[in-house]
Amino acid sequence: MTCDEVRERMPLYAARALPKPEGDELIQHVVGCSRCGDELVETVLLAHSLRRTWAEGPGLPAGSWLAVAARTVGAPLLELDLGSDLVGLRLGVRAGRVPLTGTLSILGREVPVLRI
Repeated sequence: MTCDEVRERMPLYAARALPKPEGDELIQHVVGCSRCGDELVETVLLAHSLRRTWAEGPGLPAGSWLAVAARTVGAPLLELDLGSDLVGLRLGVRAGRVPLTGTLSILGREVPVLRI
């Protein structure tokens, strides 16, 4: 594993989200590379400090997540529109909870082109 690959995986290792084989490979590299070792120590200490601070915080009032969820029900997860009003051509892609849809608009007339 190279230094760049180790640096990419350090946050995952510190968050305990790196699969064991990759974690073992990361540690093998860090044992022989003092620069990556120092950086890994800093990353793990930062992650530990963030977890401790988050745990000590007041938290959200009861029901906050339900209130957020209620406001976002039915809202699209992704909307992408590309095109030009001058030319009269637009391609729109929308992803909601269920299907992924795409439409092509030519001079104001929409044609479905995708539904997954």
